[in-house]
Amino acid sequence: MAALALLLCGCDEILECVFNIEPEIHNKRLAGGILGERYYDIVTAEIRNEVNDNDYFYDFDVIGQLPPGIHFDINRRSVEFFGIPEEIGVYRFQVELFVDSFDFDGYDGSPTCSDSTVREFTIQVIE
Repeated sequence: MAALALLLCGCDEILECVFNIEPEIHNKRLAGGILGERYYDIVTAEIRNEVNDNDYFYDFDVIGQLPPGIHFDINRRSVEFFGIPEEIGVYRFQVELFVDSFDFDGYDGSPTCSDSTVREFTIQVIE
């Protein structure tokens, strides 16, 4: 009986990989900033090939240097960048996403083939 339970649990993970159910940060070019003017842009994410992707917990991290004066806020399935750039330059950073799914008992509900992803972004600030 335990072997059957292990086999069934393993099948879920195999199927998630076969159907390419993975977290995805949408690829986009962020808007350039102008020194001293308001800036706003957004990066969004989803669970690729998952109709119930709203049932997942999304946890983002921003790694690297944002332009001075630009901040970020996490809003459910997105990261919003905002502020007033204070220095010109090209700023490269990464957005990392971790996802989890929980069943009714609060345990990991075998979320995806991979539980994280990362994408690089650039904000260029000009005068």
